[in-house]
Amino acid sequence: MPGPAFETDEVEKLLKKAKSSGKEMPFAFGLASKPEECGLVLHMRKPGKTLREQVKKDPAIKKTCFGVLRIDGAEVFFQPQRPLKGMVAQLKKKFRAEGLGKYKPVLLGADGAVIDEDALPEAEEDEDDIDLTAAETPVEDTADVATDGPSPDDLKKRLVVASGQVKSLTSPEHIAALGGALKKCVKLLGARDFEGCALGLAKLEAALTQVTRSAPPATDAPNQANLAEQLKKILIAQVGKIKLLPPQQAAPLAVQVKKISEQIKSGELDDAKGNLKALALAIATPQEPGPASGGDPMKIWQDAKESVDAGVSKLQVALKGMGHPVLAQIADSGLAGVTDGNQTAMMKALFEMKGAVGEGRTKAGKSLLAQVGAYAAFLKEDQIIDLIENNPFGVKAPVKAPLMAALREIAVIAKAA
Repeated sequence: MPGPAFETDEVEKLLKKAKSSGKEMPFAFGLASKPEECGLVLHMRKPGKTLREQVKKDPAIKKTCFGVLRIDGAEVFFQPQRPLKGMVAQLKKKFRAEGLGKYKPVLLGADGAVIDEDALPEAEEDEDDIDLTAAETPVEDTADVATDGPSPDDLKKRLVVASGQVKSLTSPEHIAALGGALKKCVKLLGARDFEGCALGLAKLEAALTQVTRSAPPATDAPNQANLAEQLKKILIAQVGKIKLLPPQQAAPLAVQVKKISEQIKSGELDDAKGNLKALALAIATPQEPGPASGGDPMKIWQDAKESVDAGVSKLQVALKGMGHPVLAQIADSGLAGVTDGNQTAMMKALFEMKGAVGEGRTKAGKSLLAQVGAYAAFLKEDQIIDLIENNPFGVKAPVKAPLMAALREIAVIAKAA
């Protein structure tokens, strides 16, 4: 049965609106122990962070995330700020159970590329889920606490101070390590293990003191911040120039842009400066034209399809008159008959990309990238593709290798659009 964090009628209504409008819609998702207990809340105007509070009210929910979704055909593309492993798997089962099986959840990363959620790390506790009020000790229960032991009130005050110090850290490594130690202390306090909490807190405070002493002087922070902002502005200007370049020249430069952006975020400013100079030189250097299909996703896809169709055509001849419904479908329609609409969606995205310019090309690139991910997932999961490649007639009909190679090449171009 739907829980308080999944109202089937409301979810279905809003999914239909998202599909008809073609616009992004805020969502919040809740991961549960069982797929049938997971949560999904949508709204046309409320931000996802607000919706997440509604999801958290469901006691079955263990982890949460929020972001925006959009629908293209049957695919529902979820783009959360922090993806949760198991999100798509639970939503697929939940949609089927609630009669929404026509919708196919797909997980996107921050760059709009499809994510294989099996490759994600196990979901961690939300940062803003650290609630010191949950560790409150009821007044009537404090009488049995030894008078010479750690005071719960004192421990809580120290935890509040430590929490503020952890939030002020800038190193991702320190935040991860000391943030984890802070969470453990909070849980120990909530479990009334005051001795364990005091011991863990003493170690945490010592580590925070050591980190603070080894940090660079505070007077350097403004200069570093100003330099980072300057480098960001330069990088944005270079990105504008890259968008005007041919796709085959722009694609490798886009990879360099991502690397520089990460260096700026992590404070590796000297490296970022050097790479920015190299990027500017690469943009200004004309590139020799590549193969005819190098910058044309449509040509890349058509060439790959022709290669695949040649093998499938040989298989069709062998399948004639076999009387098996699946084999007959392949015999009558070839690969197009078993692609479950993916080929139509791919061609639509390719046509839109071919005629797009300026901002429209960026939008078309995102749409094409989504279809690339959907088609790749289809090739990976569909059993009929395996039947074509491993047919009992000894006919060589490769499908995955040529199409996946084309999809990877198209993805590079789409990301750079």
